[in-house]
Amino acid sequence: MRRRCYIFKTVQLLLIGFLFYSYAMFQGGAVSYTLFYAVCGILVYLFIMMLYPINQIRATLTVDDDELEAGESAVVTVKLKRPLPLPLMFLTVELSLPHSLNTTFTGVKAFLDETWPTRTEKPTRTVLVSFKRETKLTFTLHQLPRGKHILEGVNVTVEDMFLFTKKATQIEVNQAIYSYPILIPAEKSSMNWAFQAVTKKLHPYHKRREDMAGVREYVSGDKISQIDWKKSSKQDTLFTKQFDPKPEEKVMFFLDPHANLRDDEWAVAILYSFMRLFDIHKRSFYVNLASFHERSFDQSLPAKQKLQKLAQLDVSHYDASHVVLKKGVTPVVISSRESNNLPEALVYQLKKQNGLLILTSTTEQPPSGIISYHLTPDMVFGGDRHET
Repeated sequence: MRRRCYIFKTVQLLLIGFLFYSYAMFQGGAVSYTLFYAVCGILVYLFIMMLYPINQIRATLTVDDDELEAGESAVVTVKLKRPLPLPLMFLTVELSLPHSLNTTFTGVKAFLDETWPTRTEKPTRTVLVSFKRETKLTFTLHQLPRGKHILEGVNVTVEDMFLFTKKATQIEVNQAIYSYPILIPAEKSSMNWAFQAVTKKLHPYHKRREDMAGVREYVSGDKISQIDWKKSSKQDTLFTKQFDPKPEEKVMFFLDPHANLRDDEWAVAILYSFMRLFDIHKRSFYVNLASFHERSFDQSLPAKQKLQKLAQLDVSHYDASHVVLKKGVTPVVISSRESNNLPEALVYQLKKQNGLLILTSTTEQPPSGIISYHLTPDMVFGGDRHET
């Protein structure tokens, strides 16, 4: 098909050239031949455009900041290098966007809307290039949703100024943009209250448990409250109690989505905000991602890798059959389901391990026997507090 197109266009060019040559021969005169030579130059230009090696165009793609918070914009720069600096060429560049960018995220107010708008804008630019081999174009991707967005292709189209020839190709690139979950400010009364409620329930978190291991002679700087007065009264010197700290118990965060984009993204934001609060207060925690077929992690993982884990988390791959709550830790389940639609296995293990349930999309009462809190968007940004 492409070969036939080339043959057809070549015949067209030859026919046009023959017609102007015939006109110059029969008409005669300087004007006729000047017109013929001018048309010949245009025909040569069009013929070169037909043979232009578009597949030899090279593209590099860079991002000003490849780590953003959901809702922010990314500035993408595409640099093209042409094999031949042919002028008067229309160059059209379009970014090939992944499916993860089909929607837009407008920030906090997105959680208060029923649906999220789809991305209608197409990152496309057309320029008329000159003799320069290199062309640089800048695109802005607005309101990125949470996720790891990989830009894998740049669609390049070239056209001559007479729109006689049009050639297109796709150039492979590989550039990742991490859009991290939005952080709910700790100053929000509902969020701060929920964190205090969780730490209060998880007593070993905020109260250090220690056992007395022995005594030693008092040295300057020891606390008076740690002096062993009973032993000191029997001798002429002061003794200080020594303690062996018990290992700090952990809380295990577990995410329970239900295939609603807005509610599930809000649950991820709640999880991330709790993780940040636990890091700030130096509390131990564990995030169980087995139900998403992802590797779980704890607070020792570097902060950047934690963010990348949450950015890459695909809540649509949730498998309820892998709901296994680890023993020896207190589970905190963050669920975006309705209270009457919780998995039975999850309810059973919450009751068995005396865990906590945080409902992020409903204010209805959960099953009896479970300690729960409500953190819906309206409550957090409205300042309401609910406990059952």
